[in-house]
Amino acid sequence: MAIAAVNATMQAVAPAETGQILAFGPGDAQNIVYRGYGTATLDGSTTSFALNFIDGTKTLPFTPNGIIGSVSGGDQQATAYINVTFGVPSNTGVTVYLSGAGTNTKTLKVAFLLLK
Repeated sequence: MAIAAVNATMQAVAPAETGQILAFGPGDAQNIVYRGYGTATLDGSTTSFALNFIDGTKTLPFTPNGIIGSVSGGDQQATAYINVTFGVPSNTGVTVYLSGAGTNTKTLKVAFLLLK
């Protein structure tokens, strides 16, 4: 089995092909460009899933330099706590790695900030 790819829900700035950059000031080396979250439904055996920033096909006008995030909800944590780490982000998404497979049909909500 596999965990289905998750399309992120963007907060403050809607996911669109343009207008996604939310900068906090000129000259910042690492501007936070947007924040969002994705909720994955676990399958009980897989320990990673794709988190798409838009839809997995449309691209950002840049490749993020980093991503910061953590588990922020879902019903998996009541059963057994799972941590997440992130792969190297591309301009379409990032692979989210889980510390354990979790329980089949349980959900895991991952919140993140993208850095430019």
